[in-house]
Amino acid sequence: MPDQPSARRPRHRTVDRVAEILEAVASSRDGLTLTQLAVRLGAPVSSIQKLVNGLAAVGYLDEEERRFVLGPAPHVLSMRAGRLPVRTVGHDDLAELAATTGTPVLLAVRVGDHAVYVDRAGTDEAFEFALSRTLRSPLPRTAAGLVLLAELSERDRRTVVDATMADEPSEAAVEVLTSTKEIRDRGYAVMDSWHVLRGTGGVAVPVREDGRVVASLAAAGPAAEIVAEGPRLAETLAGHAATWALRR
Repeated sequence: MPDQPSARRPRHRTVDRVAEILEAVASSRDGLTLTQLAVRLGAPVSSIQKLVNGLAAVGYLDEEERRFVLGPAPHVLSMRAGRLPVRTVGHDDLAELAATTGTPVLLAVRVGDHAVYVDRAGTDEAFEFALSRTLRSPLPRTAAGLVLLAELSERDRRTVVDATMADEPSEAAVEVLTSTKEIRDRGYAVMDSWHVLRGTGGVAVPVREDGRVVASLAAAGPAAEIVAEGPRLAETLAGHAATWALRR
């Protein structure tokens, strides 16, 4: 994985708030009013209004009929940098895979100590709603996140687990760290519970480009079915990921 910010870096309150605003707006198909944005962030309108206005002034947000949507600036930065998080996987690939597996399929990348779903296919209304409310998932919380966690250095794995599981018993953190070796050895992760949508489980495999893990590919469904079909689903996911890795 390329170098990314981690729990070892100090946080900044204003930067955190700006990121929350951008992520909340990006997660809403129709945009958010200032009041809706304040409710989503659990903050007074007065505390975010200046930030929202400032982001709109420099093109990171646009206002359309009193609703804020993502502006062109983030897209321009991504295009100019030429550093897409995943170059070789398109939405059509995920749609084809979802049809093959008969399950929702999701593509996740690591952003700091979290997994962020950048694309998905085969999801229903309930799944879409749940994902729209949860842009980021701590790495230890989902199968996709565990795959990404397993690829970090030992030091970074421990740091991430310590930061994201600080309120949990130490035995749970040790169990997660132990599982990362098993994930690397067998090539996939399975979880029988998923905090994004109750009763849902997931199986995930790494996605590689130029020999590096740049993302994780996950299939999701009823927990009991995912656990029972985990190895078979993982084989299917890994086969597609291996094909995509050959692209240039």
